[in-house]
Amino acid sequence: MRPARKKLIVLLVTILTAFLAWTILREQPASLQPPETPTDVPGLVLNIPQKALWKNYVAVSAKTSPGTTCELMYVPPSGKTHQINTTADSSGLCVWKWKVDETEGKGNARLIFTIDGISETHFIEIRSAF
Repeated sequence: MRPARKKLIVLLVTILTAFLAWTILREQPASLQPPETPTDVPGLVLNIPQKALWKNYVAVSAKTSPGTTCELMYVPPSGKTHQINTTADSSGLCVWKWKVDETEGKGNARLIFTIDGISETHFIEIRSAF
């Protein structure tokens, strides 16, 4: 086979490959990302201190709609679970207040808020003294 004929065959194969690649790629969607699903669910607006002391009261609060049921699951360092339920007042404020018991240990305690089907977990440091 002559060199000119080889070059022509290589050129035709290259053009055919490029054409096939172009036809396949042009059928693909512009973005391979899944479409975004809009959500109206905002995060909870919470007021949580960073730390709490043994034998003292701690108060946390959440802002929501008036009359909403609000649940707080408090898990101190000892692991014993306390569930505290309340209802938002006329201004939409849920408030929880309890005394930190020294028998429940020092370290990080977990606060799990569930309000109107939305749950968030936060932590508070339990100390014997500042």
